[in-house]
Amino acid sequence: MLNSRRLALLGVLSAVNAVVRLMGAGFAGIETAFALVIVAAYVFGPRFGFALGGLSIATSALLGAGIGPWLPFQLIATGLLGFGAGLLPKTTSKKLKLIWMTAYAVISSYLYGAILTLWTWPLFVGPNTSISFLSGGSWLENSWRFMQFELVSGGIVWDTGRAITTVTLILLTGKALMVTLERATTRANYSKA
Repeated sequence: MLNSRRLALLGVLSAVNAVVRLMGAGFAGIETAFALVIVAAYVFGPRFGFALGGLSIATSALLGAGIGPWLPFQLIATGLLGFGAGLLPKTTSKKLKLIWMTAYAVISSYLYGAILTLWTWPLFVGPNTSISFLSGGSWLENSWRFMQFELVSGGIVWDTGRAITTVTLILLTGKALMVTLERATTRANYSKA
């Protein structure tokens, strides 16, 4: 259930994350918005993470990151990234928490990139090339063609930049951010959503 405390916390974190995203988006896959989504989702749960991911991207798009046909895919992919982070195993060890979050950051960065590349693949390549989607082709054959497109289009490079940026931000700010968000949870009497 969404109450006023949860809504306020979600609004503040979405606004902060939207501004943070504007500071890094658009250059060699540097994506600064994922770290806060992952850490907050880890602390507050999967539903909160899904909402934070989607709202952060929507807000940053309105603030200047751009609105286009890619936006729905970004909203869904970032929401799913937040949802998944909320499902990570909980532990009392701060070091183990950071390990879980950084490992998840790497995996989710590549999955996010794959989701966004999937919608462009048939449009940009067109039919009848060696990397085109093959209608009626096997899953394995189309997966191979998609991986070739990822390599040719530079998607892997962008995903690697995203993974490095997210891991670095989690390692630099993760402990302090978790403590701050957990303190906010206690002070606001917030239960996981």
